[in-house]
Amino acid sequence: MARKKVGGATPTPTGRPDATVGKTPRPTLASGPLQVSAQGAILKDDDRLIIVVRVTDADGVPVTGLKKSNFQLWQMAHLFDQSTGFFVVEIENLPGLEGLYHLVQKTWSVVGNGTIPFFVRVEKGKLRSGSALTFIVKVREGLDL
Repeated sequence: MARKKVGGATPTPTGRPDATVGKTPRPTLASGPLQVSAQGAILKDDDRLIIVVRVTDADGVPVTGLKKSNFQLWQMAHLFDQSTGFFVVEIENLPGLEGLYHLVQKTWSVVGNGTIPFFVRVEKGKLRSGSALTFIVKVREGLDL
């Protein structure tokens, strides 16, 4: 007696159709958190603020190709945006530095001293994001540490 096909799929010894035959895996959206780390820096006699940001996916793979629109940067709740001269430089083509970005604010508040918090948010698509907090310690001129 010949076995007949059940539902167009090849029958298994149990008589049930093999659910894996003829089905291709459904693509999934790349989702999940981005791992973001940040370190702030200021240079003596320079009005620029530089935040070094490393972005990886949940598996630790560097995320490359991000643009300015993928980043948001706040200084004590003040959002740096397009009108403030904020720009992003990706460190490319250097082995070991993939996924590394410099966020540069051309001019920022150089007045005052103390510990200044900066918050960085990175978004890649609607489902992937991450953030980091970093601090810059500013001390007045002439203070030796």
